[in-house]
Amino acid sequence: MILMIPRYEQEEVVKIWSDENKLLLWQGTELAVIKARANSGQIPIEVYAEINAILMQNPIDITIWKQLEKDLRHDLVAFLEERRRFLPEDLKLYLHGDGMTSYDTEEAAFARMLKESISVTTGEYTELQEILKEMALKYRYTIMNGRTHGQEAELQTFGKRCLTWYKDLQVSFENLQRTTEALKYSKLSGAEGNYGGIDPEIEKEALAILGFEPFYGATQIMPRELYAPIAHALSQLVLSISKIATDIRLGARSGRPIYQESFGKKQVGSSTMPHKRNTISAEQLEGMARLAKAFSIALTENIVTWEERSIEQSSVERVAWPDLFHVTVRSLKTISKILENLVVYPDNMFLEIVDSRGNYASSNAKEVLKEIGFTFGLSTEDAYRILQLASFNVHEPGRKEEKLRNRPPESFEESNELLHIFQTFEKPTPISIQYIIPKGKLRVSSRLGATESDIQRWNETLKKIFQDTKNLNKWNKVFMPSYILRHEAVLYEEILEQ
Repeated sequence: MILMIPRYEQEEVVKIWSDENKLLLWQGTELAVIKARANSGQIPIEVYAEINAILMQNPIDITIWKQLEKDLRHDLVAFLEERRRFLPEDLKLYLHGDGMTSYDTEEAAFARMLKESISVTTGEYTELQEILKEMALKYRYTIMNGRTHGQEAELQTFGKRCLTWYKDLQVSFENLQRTTEALKYSKLSGAEGNYGGIDPEIEKEALAILGFEPFYGATQIMPRELYAPIAHALSQLVLSISKIATDIRLGARSGRPIYQESFGKKQVGSSTMPHKRNTISAEQLEGMARLAKAFSIALTENIVTWEERSIEQSSVERVAWPDLFHVTVRSLKTISKILENLVVYPDNMFLEIVDSRGNYASSNAKEVLKEIGFTFGLSTEDAYRILQLASFNVHEPGRKEEKLRNRPPESFEESNELLHIFQTFEKPTPISIQYIIPKGKLRVSSRLGATESDIQRWNETLKKIFQDTKNLNKWNKVFMPSYILRHEAVLYEEILEQ
């Protein structure tokens, strides 16, 4: 039962969770048990050879199986009936013998479907990481503003941001790999897990044929405590992808985007606004993350079952597991396509840095001012407040802007006029904290508590400090990207060369 709508389903996942593949895997379990019994001498080896040959020569008829399931209301019994119809009477008793229960047949098959699905996920993850690695190297020296709390912060390179994405995904994927350790186990231990029919040695042999080890402590089913972490890990991986998509959406906002999703020549961004370039693929990934979380929660609830067995977990797993893999693989493919075709604007990144007016270096500048200002009587608090005031000063509005802030327009006619004024007047060259501090040009700001006397003292001291060329050179150095980002290389060494 594959419920994911065609818009989002992934062909590889459809095949793995199809009825055809599931029944083949069920058949594999049944044949493994017969083979194990033959290998141990419980039954003649010819019995296994004959049953195997007959079943291989007669493919499972899905139509007949579905009709039998409809009549019997039991999919495993319907499968056995469909298979037994090809066997002579003397061989029918060996299929699903030794007191096997339905989930003895189904559990190993289920774990194999999980393994196959994770293998598909791994392939897509590997391709994504290669894309991010190439991007990190390509943009190794493309500087940009970092942001914390949505506010401009220190400089970084776009390559470093790509490395951050790379590492986030790596952490989530390694978490997924750890959870798959649980998939080495399965069970054939009967209706209550206490080997009421099958011999434990036959279980061990049959599971070895299938690539598993026995799990001692199962009831009629394997404990879902083993599989819930896998669902969580898949959800976490999709959330890491959504995190990257969110960064892309934030960087693509109108005004001065620093990168955008690719846009087809015939693509339509909005049905009403022709200028729009909506981040539809990245937005979709947020939706995929919500689905992944929901499926993960549902699968975690499957941990609870009544005593040795009840059936509520079955319906959830038929839907949630395949759909969780559809969502995961879809998300991996989508973010790979977005990143591979991402339109990057290094020019806008540089302009954004210029617009920060030197504030990108405020942290380092504060430390230098503390160091060189100490002998001139500047305290640590002084250094902080000087940088804070300067950062406010460089962004103080001009007269036109200040007037508009204090008195908003009172009619649309006035707005018309103001729009024309703002479209036509030349904005002054941005002033940087790099230059106003050494020149002692700090001004009172109505938004801060520094007094006239504080500022006068600071300005006089700053002029004295920066009369010394060595101090000025040390100051100017902290505004250079090569200085600020001098240690970023360690990220490349530790992340990409490990």
